[in-house]
Amino acid sequence: MKNLLLSPWTAVLVCTILSTLTDTLGTLWWERKHPSLLIATIALSPLVFLTFGYIGCHFGLAQTSSQTNTLIFADPIFGGITLLALFKANPA
Repeated sequence: MKNLLLSPWTAVLVCTILSTLTDTLGTLWWERKHPSLLIATIALSPLVFLTFGYIGCHFGLAQTSSQTNTLIFADPIFGGITLLALFKANPA
């Protein structure tokens, strides 16, 4: 399989970013009940599963799950550390 539409490692990152974004939008919709947030969440959700399936075809289920779940867990941590550093550098 030399002619890949998207490299598996790029797909892992895309899946992680999409999953984190969809989870964030779903949380925001729950708090604000704005229809555009719901529409965006519903539109992005299938893409998360499609990229997960694409990765699963190349790595197998166990490796795909461990990679994406580890990155999904780490994304908010790194984002929080980055935001905390920015807020400490520029207090309001």
